Amino acid sequence: MPEPLRSLRLAGIAAVIFMVAGCGHTEGVGASRTLQLGLTEYRLTPENARVSAGVLTIVVHNYGVLTHNLVVSSNGQTVDSTQPIWPGQTTELSLSLAPGDYQMASTIQADQALGEYGTLRVTS
Repeated sequence: MPEPLRSLRLAGIAAVIFMVAGCGHTEGVGASRTLQLGLTEYRLTPENARVSAGVLTIVVHNYGVLTHNLVVSSNGQTVDSTQPIWPGQTTELSLSLAPGDYQMASTIQADQALGEYGTLRVTS
């Protein structure tokens, strides 16, 4: 195989491995009780987070080129949400959370259907 094609192939394989390695990772929230959450087109980062019950501050930054929001829900009921967040802007949510699994999603237009969602697991 010619060297330029081999290098391109190896770079492609490395990129796929890097993307797959990021899937399924759960971010633990530490003593600061603050979760830094990034929004882009059709992705929340981190996608999954874990925190103990109590007050949690979520700092949400829109890294995308489109407007997004963040809705935290449990069993289909909205717990709290942000107003629309313009590209490059940051906002905060402060929540008092009981143990359970919560969904995080951007619900503007088709964001959630296109993959902009994640899970927040709250432990006792």
